[in-house]
Amino acid sequence: MKRTMLVVLSVLLMAAVAFGCAKGASQAANGNHYGYAAEEPAAAYEEYEFDEAFEPSPAEVETASMTNGKADGTQSTALSNRKIIRNADVSVQTLEFDAFLEKLNAQVESFGGFIETSNVGGRTYYNQSKLRNAYLVIRIPAENLDAFLSIVNGLGNVTNCSTGMRDVTTNYIDYEKHLESLRTEQEALLEILKSATTVEDLITVQNRLSEVRYEIESYESIIRSYDDQIDLSTVTLNLTEVERETVVEPETFGQEVSRRFKESMEDVGENLKSFAAGLMGNAPHIVVFLVINGLIALVIVLIIRGSIKSARKRRAKRAEQQQQK
Repeated sequence: MKRTMLVVLSVLLMAAVAFGCAKGASQAANGNHYGYAAEEPAAAYEEYEFDEAFEPSPAEVETASMTNGKADGTQSTALSNRKIIRNADVSVQTLEFDAFLEKLNAQVESFGGFIETSNVGGRTYYNQSKLRNAYLVIRIPAENLDAFLSIVNGLGNVTNCSTGMRDVTTNYIDYEKHLESLRTEQEALLEILKSATTVEDLITVQNRLSEVRYEIESYESIIRSYDDQIDLSTVTLNLTEVERETVVEPETFGQEVSRRFKESMEDVGENLKSFAAGLMGNAPHIVVFLVINGLIALVIVLIIRGSIKSARKRRAKRAEQQQQK
C-alpha cells in the first residue's frame, strides 16, 4: 500500500512539473486561423505566444519568390528546415467576369487546390449596377503558390498582390516536445493503473490520465492546424468586374492623353445610352404623365374660355342697357 502510494506520488510529482509547462495548450487551437475545436486556459497565451513575424534575409526573400525556392521548385536550405506559413491577398479587375471565374476554377484544380469560400455579388433591384464582384478564399499547396499567382496575373488585371510568410518553427517544435512528454506520461500512468490496489489510487491515476489525454488531443489539434496552414497556402482574392481596366503600367504623355480622350468618348456614349434606356424604359410613366397633364391643361383651357365668354356676355349686356337709357 505504502509502496504503491509512493510510486503514485512520485509519478504525480513528475506529472505536475510536466503539467505546469504543458497546461497552456488545451485551448490553443481555438485561436488558430481555421478554428479547430479545442480549448485552452488563458495562461497558454502567456506561456506560448506565437513567434514574432519572420524576417527573412534578402537572399531568402529572393529565393522564396521563385516557387518557395529555386526555379525548379525546390526550397532553399534555409527555408526547407523551417515551418513557414505563406499567404497572399490579390485584387483583380476583369472585363469578362464569368470567363475569369471559369478559368480560375480550372487553374485551382490543376494546382491541386480548392476554393474554400466563394461569395459572388451581382445586380439587384436596389443595386442597378450591371457590374459584379466576387470574394474568394482559395487554398493552394504551398509549393505551387508563386506559380498560381503568376497564372492569376495573366487571367485579369491585377491591381494589388501582397504575400506574407509566418515562421512558426519555434512553436511547432515546442508543441511536439510537450506532446512527446505527455505520451510518455500517459504510458507511465497506464502501467501504474494496472498495479493500483485501492479505489483511492485508482481514482487519482484515472483523473490524471484523463487530463493527460485531453492535453494530448489539444496538442495534436494544434499541430494538425499548423500542418494544414503550412501545407496549404491561403489566397484571398477580390475580383471586380469593370468596363475599363485600371492602368497599372507607366504611361507616356501621349498615351495618357489618348487614353483619357478615349475614356471621355466612351463616357459620353455610355451616358447617351443610359439616357435612351431610361427614356424608353420609363415610357409608360411618361405617357401617363403627359395624358394626365394634358387633361388638366384641357380643363384649364375650357374654364378660361368659359370665363372669357361669360365676361363678354356681361359687357355686351351692360352696353345694351346703357343704349336703352
